[in-house]
Amino acid sequence: MDKLKVNDMKEIFKLISSRMDENRDYLVELDSKAGDGDLGISMSAGFRAVLKSEAMTMESFKRFFMNAGMAINEASPSSLGTIMFMGLLGGAKKIADYEELGSFELGQFFEGWTEAIMTKTGSKAGEKTILDAVLPATESLLSSSNLKDGIRLAYEAAKNGMLSTIEMKAVHGRAAYYQEKSIGLQDGGATVGMLIFQAFNEYING
Repeated sequence: MDKLKVNDMKEIFKLISSRMDENRDYLVELDSKAGDGDLGISMSAGFRAVLKSEAMTMESFKRFFMNAGMAINEASPSSLGTIMFMGLLGGAKKIADYEELGSFELGQFFEGWTEAIMTKTGSKAGEKTILDAVLPATESLLSSSNLKDGIRLAYEAAKNGMLSTIEMKAVHGRAAYYQEKSIGLQDGGATVGMLIFQAFNEYING
């Protein structure tokens, strides 16, 4: 597979939804150590909502991602649900005119995704958030010459980024109240980011 079409993205979102369902309790466990404990519930509900939304009838990437973001925002009234909404809209604008996505174009989507989140939240890499998984994955996609290698490397980068959050101190959200106590805990948001790239890799590389 060299390029992704809109229908491929719909199938990938089905896989993402499955990964969120399967890891629902794990995400709740991670989040309960330094958060509200609702992360797994909100992400499972959010991505399930996409599959029942108008997004699945859309024929362009822009309209698919925008509708997906709105579905998640409505079904998942949580901080990460809002962040997903911001990211999906930012990514949608970045690749609005594309009919196919290779590694570089998919990287551009996630570049728009991360830029929107950083602009609206003031967050950046190294602050124990989803960005610590998605930013290195994005760099891998942008620098790869083909989709299969790009997404494989992106998934590895997302996993490593997720693991790197264990030694970070939380800066944002409820976890920031824990300050030094947050060190040693894996970030739930970064884990969600890893699961997203896991689903992409599963679809593209099998």
